[in-house]
Amino acid sequence: ARGSGHFGGAGEVMLLRRAMSTAMRPIYGRIHAKLTESLSPVALTIKDESFMHAGHSGNPSGDPDAETHFKVYCVSEAFAGMNMVARHRLVYGLLDQEIKDGVHALSLKTKTPSEAEKEPKPL
Repeated sequence: ARGSGHFGGAGEVMLLRRAMSTAMRPIYGRIHAKLTESLSPVALTIKDESFMHAGHSGNPSGDPDAETHFKVYCVSEAFAGMNMVARHRLVYGLLDQEIKDGVHALSLKTKTPSEAEKEPKPL
């Protein structure tokens, strides 16, 4: 019940989990916010794979939570009329500060909604 100190439902729990995970993962949160605000995606999946590269050159600290390696799947009408290189340049431009702040690897899958309908989601 409301006011009892308990969460009102699954929606509130999900919002809390998302806020906590974004606060603990600032680069992830910035990537999500920038792509959402700039591209209005109909689908967006961001997968942090930094733990797979602990101790490698792009993640020399060895910290599995270093936020250095990401895979991004983004479906947006904003990509219409652009080839793959132009789409990737757009995303890299949006995430320039995150790259400067330590993102070492950014794997991108960028699709329009009609392209995404034709193939399964890769992540």
